[in-house]
Amino acid sequence: MAPFTRWLPVAPERPSDLIIEVAGDRTADLARETTALEQALADQGFEVMAQATRVDGIGPTSSVRLRVSLGPIRSMGNGCDVLVYLGKKLPARNPFHLQRGSVLLCEDRSVRATPPGTIPEGVITYPIPSSTLNLRSGGRGSGKGFFAIGVLTHLLSVAEKALRRRIQPEFRLRFFDAGVSWASHHLHKRDIFALSPAPPAPHQRVILNPHQAMGLGFELGSCDCGPACVQRLNRSPEEWTAEHVSAAWKAVAVSPGPHIPFQEVYRKSDGEVHVLLGAADPTALIKRGEAGKVPCVLVAADLPEILCLMNTARRSAQSDMPVWIVVDDHLTHRVQSISLQMLEEKAKEAQRSPGYGAPSRGVASRLVVTAEREGEPDADVGFVTWGTSQGVVREALALCRSFGLNVAALYPKILWPPPVEDLCSFAATVKRVIVVEPNETEPYTRLITSYTSLRPSTIIPEPGQPLTPMDIFLREDLGGSAAC
Repeated sequence: MAPFTRWLPVAPERPSDLIIEVAGDRTADLARETTALEQALADQGFEVMAQATRVDGIGPTSSVRLRVSLGPIRSMGNGCDVLVYLGKKLPARNPFHLQRGSVLLCEDRSVRATPPGTIPEGVITYPIPSSTLNLRSGGRGSGKGFFAIGVLTHLLSVAEKALRRRIQPEFRLRFFDAGVSWASHHLHKRDIFALSPAPPAPHQRVILNPHQAMGLGFELGSCDCGPACVQRLNRSPEEWTAEHVSAAWKAVAVSPGPHIPFQEVYRKSDGEVHVLLGAADPTALIKRGEAGKVPCVLVAADLPEILCLMNTARRSAQSDMPVWIVVDDHLTHRVQSISLQMLEEKAKEAQRSPGYGAPSRGVASRLVVTAEREGEPDADVGFVTWGTSQGVVREALALCRSFGLNVAALYPKILWPPPVEDLCSFAATVKRVIVVEPNETEPYTRLITSYTSLRPSTIIPEPGQPLTPMDIFLREDLGGSAAC
């Protein structure tokens, strides 16, 4: 699979990846239509990360952004390699960041109605009659997405059988089959690379959403499976996942919060874990804790980390010290592939723990590290970040270093108590500190300036836009060496 993402430097040894976006005006349908594709790609051995979002400034348009790779994925990446647009008219100003070499699949009437200059020069456009063929197949708008997924399946040479067995209910198959059939007869590939064959013996993967990751992490080590748990996982991963998540939800209470959409409280007799979903400002959470029992606040960077932190928190929670896990807004709308190998390791680790199924005191003592450092020991620039921005910074760091920039990064795992020692030690090894925030409220910058003497500069995303590695890499003063 040749790399589509044009911003990446030429590096033959780097695992290639592909960024696909499916956009339309029906959020729930879009998520359902792309689920089969995500699961089929994971079945074939690819790493998958998907993010549902609303496209800012285009009325009700929403999208599901999907990244597929042969190697580890840290963020949703930058740009768009393949756009499947299901709306009636392409929006102006190129909000999907199409570029020369990108591929566009859209309604044939959308192409005719598009003003000159809307589609960037060099974009490969495939007009598809999705509305017409949807009606011929008996649909009333509900099958357009599955028809488009069928076209995309043929275009990218994804195994058709892998998707067919994932599409439910069965009546949707006729739309998918119609898309595959139309593409095989009428679509002529032009300058496009197909997905490369999966590894001969790929690690099996399952697609998880945040709630499934939370449930699995909480239930591991306290389920009734015993030593047979790993055997049941390998025999039927999806059934094993569903059973453990269902068991975890029996111990969950959901309540609204003053600073976040809602929180989920996972309770067992030995303690409880609060999961704060959509939390944009961790300092607000700390103020809540200071009014009563001061919590230990952990932050998740991705779905595997949600699972690991939930498992750590459940075994460490005590009645005198609540444990809160922050899941930021981007992560609440994400799905991700997780290897069975990782789930197996976590299940075995839980069973090996002293006092299997019993709590152990001290959350920090259960973490391998309270903050992770990456990069050069005497860097010109040091980034500090939290939440899903960690993945963006990891990829930006790799990009910067490939161009010879001397950079480093610190990824705190504990937001409260503030990791003052980690922050100050890191700042002493770099010439400048830059905090990378996921939104314009700059919560972590305020936390650092409140509890340390550091005065870092800040990078925030454009309003209404997610942060990308390019937002960091293209910063004009990145190579500077001013003191913090």
